[in-house]
Amino acid sequence: MLKPLRPWLPALLLCSPLAAQAEGPSGDFWLIHQQGSLYKNEIFVIDGDPANIYDRKNGVRSLGVYEFYEEGAKPTFTAYDVEVDCAKNRVRLNGAQNYDKFYNDIRPKKVSKEWQKKPEAWIAQSRDFLCKPDAHVEQKMYPLGKMPMLQLVSAAPGLFQLRNREHAKNLILEMVDKGFEQMPVKNAPAKEGVQ
Repeated sequence: MLKPLRPWLPALLLCSPLAAQAEGPSGDFWLIHQQGSLYKNEIFVIDGDPANIYDRKNGVRSLGVYEFYEEGAKPTFTAYDVEVDCAKNRVRLNGAQNYDKFYNDIRPKKVSKEWQKKPEAWIAQSRDFLCKPDAHVEQKMYPLGKMPMLQLVSAAPGLFQLRNREHAKNLILEMVDKGFEQMPVKNAPAKEGVQ
């Protein structure tokens, strides 16, 4: 599903309205997970810049993961502080904040700070991003590039457009498949009616 998106990502990010602005904190962003349906997409982006990955106690490292929402009733994105312990293959959320760009509002989001026994897919991908750096491509993690955070925020709607195009294409293919299933088979014996 991600393969058709890959050629468009650099162009989309470079055409972003804030591409010319180089101020503010920047990172090396990677698309690590996508979920949702037509017009209800969520994308997860990780900041892989070594300057933004912090060492904690006992070999634990911390990094930022951003969940962008397409639905208007949700915040623009949620920023998560994810802690990863590669030696013990575990991950947890240390905190989260919702950001709404329309109201310029930041609010804390309640998360469990326990080590996850069965992490959600995006949390597991966050762990694997740090613990398995050579497996990014095989785990369908794609580089978005180095840019300021504001540019990433402004590019998110374009990423959703690409996702919606894929969803629409899949819906059309499903409808075509159903149509073929309902067509009578050529040279097949006619079914007898019930009397």
